[in-house]
Amino acid sequence: MKQVLLIALALTVSVVAHAANTKPIEDVFQRYWSAYARKDATKAATDVLPSDLEEMKAAVLPIFLGAQSSKAKETQEILGLFFGRTVGKARESFSAVEVYAGLNRLVMAGDPQMFDSLKDASLTIIFVKTPSANEAEVHFQIMLRGASDTDSEKLLNKSGRWWVRVKDDPQETAAHFKQLFAKS
Repeated sequence: MKQVLLIALALTVSVVAHAANTKPIEDVFQRYWSAYARKDATKAATDVLPSDLEEMKAAVLPIFLGAQSSKAKETQEILGLFFGRTVGKARESFSAVEVYAGLNRLVMAGDPQMFDSLKDASLTIIFVKTPSANEAEVHFQIMLRGASDTDSEKLLNKSGRWWVRVKDDPQETAAHFKQLFAKS
C-alpha cells in the first residue's frame, strides 16, 4: 500500500513539475500570439527565432528587390505592401524583422476581415508537448464568433530563451514570390 501511495505521489509531483516547466513556453507563445492578433508583426517578430528570421530574409529579400523594376501593377502593389513606407536604397538594408513584418502584411492583406476579427478571438492552449529539453509544440484552439479551430506552433530553446519557429520554408516562400512576380 505504501508503494502505491508513493508511486501516486511521485506521479503527481512529476505532472506538476512538468506543467510548471511549460510556463515559459506558454508565456512566449501568448506574447507572440497577442502581438500577431493585434496585427503587430514587428512586435511578434521579437519572439521569433532570430536565425529563422535571417534565413527568411536571405531567401526572400533578393526576390523582392529584384522585382522592383517590374512595371506590372500587381507586382508594384505587392512591393508596396511588403516594403511599407520604405523606398529607394533603404529597401536594400531591410532587417530580418522588417522582412517578417512585410510578409505578414501581405498575408493580412489577403484576408483583412479575418485579421481584424482576431483581436476579438479567444485563445486556449490545449497542451504543450516537449519532445526534448529544447523543443516544444504548443497546441492551441482559437474561438471566434462561436466557431473554433486548432493549430500548433513549434518553439525552440536557444541560449536559455524560448523562441517561436517560422512555419514556412524560406526557399519555398522565395520560390512562390519569384513565380508570382514572373507571371506579372
